[in-house]
Amino acid sequence: MLSEKNEQSKNLVTLTKIEMKKLITILAATIFFSSCQKDSNDNPKDELVTQEKIIIPKETTTVGRSEDDQYNTFYGPAVQFGEGHVRSWVNITHDDKPLAIGMEFTDGVLNQEHAHVDESTHGHDVLLPLHQKAKDLMPFDHLTMGFMAEGHPPPGIYSLPHFDFHFYKMPLEERLAIPPYPQAMIAFNNNPPSGYLPPAYVKAPAGEAQMGAHWMDVLSPEFNGQPFTHTFVFGSYDGKVNFLEPMATLAFLQSGTTVHKTIRQPQFFDPANTYYPTRYNIWKNEDNNRHYIALDEMVLR
Repeated sequence: MLSEKNEQSKNLVTLTKIEMKKLITILAATIFFSSCQKDSNDNPKDELVTQEKIIIPKETTTVGRSEDDQYNTFYGPAVQFGEGHVRSWVNITHDDKPLAIGMEFTDGVLNQEHAHVDESTHGHDVLLPLHQKAKDLMPFDHLTMGFMAEGHPPPGIYSLPHFDFHFYKMPLEERLAIPPYPQAMIAFNNNPPSGYLPPAYVKAPAGEAQMGAHWMDVLSPEFNGQPFTHTFVFGSYDGKVNFLEPMATLAFLQSGTTVHKTIRQPQFFDPANTYYPTRYNIWKNEDNNRHYIALDEMVLR
């Protein structure tokens, strides 16, 4: 009888070992399957989930920032655009001084073949909310990135496919309330007082709903016999400068060329006692295959 019980105990132990092996196998398979699901999950924001510090490439002609500076990069949410994604970002020192503000986007953004274009608006664009820290330390309220498949006036100057990168100073609700030009000609034609725009900037005719009037740099190469590749524009509405805007052609962005260019400055600023950029930058980071637009070399005005 005792021998029979011992035999049953041995069988029970053996059965337990077999069941444990099966359980371990099932758990391992479950973990592996879950991992594969996560890796293959087509989350549209997966391309821009990293939070590493954004470093603007150095150049020899100006004093730039480097990876040695004590600052952090704060991001806005990623937004789908074209076949890629874009988000805003800001570099801020540990003692709360802004160093740069800009946009980060993936290669897919440059594929706009199937992008929907609403004929009633100024091309195809997306809203890019800012991290609150950016809004606290700079005059900017929000950003937008737009694609002009057929360019825009003046003809023969900005007729190439290009991207507009708007840095708006006015609140979103006020900007969206800007009507088409015929409905608000007085506000569109109410130019900022003298000194609030840099010299040699000339206003384009009329203006755009939900944007404002555009002021072009007549010293820029495209107004002096050279093809348009990139430039810097100011905007105004109802007597105030309401946005800053780098522009760059699709072909130029696809080339991955690096640009650092000084922004000619106005004499006066509104609002005052906040930080304004004095340079714009365009580059591609070959390590992560992402593109960047940045306004930097901030000065307290």
